Amino acid sequence: MKTNIPWPQLEAIHTIAFDFDGVFTDNKVYVSETGMEHVRCDRADGLAIDLLRSYKRVRALDFQMIILSKEKNPVVAARARKLGIRCVSGKDHKLNWLKTFFESTRPHDIAPFTGLIYLGNDLNDLPAIECAGFSVVPADAHPLLRSAASVVLNTLGGCGFVREFVERLLRLGQMNREELYELIHNSGDRHQS
Repeated sequence: MKTNIPWPQLEAIHTIAFDFDGVFTDNKVYVSETGMEHVRCDRADGLAIDLLRSYKRVRALDFQMIILSKEKNPVVAARARKLGIRCVSGKDHKLNWLKTFFESTRPHDIAPFTGLIYLGNDLNDLPAIECAGFSVVPADAHPLLRSAASVVLNTLGGCGFVREFVERLLRLGQMNREELYELIHNSGDRHQS
């Protein structure tokens, strides 16, 4: 794991964008004889999203989470819906979509990418990885992404990678039990990992 770049403070972040395949999944797809596709996700990542949402609420922070995927498969939208994250799918040029999105949502921000954390794993994520203020990739990301990212985590995509990211971002290991229990308690009934 790269360790020379400090993790951002969440107060300085306005957007966390996640790729889907290879981030929430192990980048594998199961295809039935009827053509129906299935993917495998890690439930630990679902709890991590709940903890992140709880932290946002407890600290009164104002950042948004987006799943930004090239895939048009309905499984992406279904998982995003279950996690309570906005889903934008079928986007071949993720960086262009982010530029347009920031122009419309942050029109007066002269450096909107500074407040972006981007998580991806493959070549179509590279432009966004290179432009994001902070970028994170799993251990099995493409080598070019591993060299370009701010941080390469130890976990493989779809195997608790999002969980490791959230725990490091929230500095969970530095929290006392009271702070941790407050996060867990305030995660509410939303968790359906």
